[in-house]
Amino acid sequence: MDKLLLTISITAFFFLVAMMFLTSPSGVGALGVFVLFILVYVLCLGLAVFGCRLFFYLRKRLNKANGGNIKKKSYYYGPIIALAPLFLLIGQTFGRLSIVEVIAVFFLEVLLCFLVSRNVL
Repeated sequence: MDKLLLTISITAFFFLVAMMFLTSPSGVGALGVFVLFILVYVLCLGLAVFGCRLFFYLRKRLNKANGGNIKKKSYYYGPIIALAPLFLLIGQTFGRLSIVEVIAVFFLEVLLCFLVSRNVL
């Protein structure tokens, strides 16, 4: 699963870069913008899973009593954390991104991570 996620994230990065340099939003239409959002989410998913794995590894090193399965936790928290850049990008498409929207996304992420920690989601 790790190699598949890495491969998909790298592929999404290259398609995202190509899409940003070779097209415009009006040229690709609604479907192209939707594909852009999907590519952003897939790229952020790979980065979030890696970041969660690094965080849980460092936390395990500091607190030896609280180990747990690092891979399993990173696959639970990664998709939730990967939503934050997507929410911010969607918020910016409607105009200027304000501090209130950033705070709202932060509290939404905290709430979602809390729900994942309690096995609700």
